[in-house]
Amino acid sequence: MFDIQLFGRVEVRTRGILLVGPDFGGDRQRHLFALLALRGPQSTAELAETLEEKKKDIESDMSALRTTMEPVVRHHRGRWSLDPDQVRVDVHRFDELIAAAEGRPADRAAKPLTAAAFLATRPLLEDEDVPWAAEARAEYRAKLVMASAGSSTITV
Repeated sequence: MFDIQLFGRVEVRTRGILLVGPDFGGDRQRHLFALLALRGPQSTAELAETLEEKKKDIESDMSALRTTMEPVVRHHRGRWSLDPDQVRVDVHRFDELIAAAEGRPADRAAKPLTAAAFLATRPLLEDEDVPWAAEARAEYRAKLVMASAGSSTITV
């Protein structure tokens, strides 16, 4: 199992190994990996548009990333993805916790909101200074603030 952390710096833990920064092969490969972990399956064209790169460069980077992160990164029917049976992503857990708190009275929402706030103690993709990461940071901060608005037990 590969545990992927997107809150804070991008990290992957597996079988006692920690992968960070240059372990992904470079900034673009790390960004591609983070995008797949954050957004799910993406085409080469979607990735190229997000990163403002040429499709050919994305294909080359994805090939290198696939080699580095085997068996997690896969390509099927024109879409790149991470194998959901092989990964756990903190952002997905955060989304599950926020969803669990929705519609509950404050006393019942406190536990999942506290767990979500704990996951988000550091900014999403904090070391990534690119527009798509800044947008994602703002989106997830807003999710936590909106979910916490009805509960006086959570501070953000």
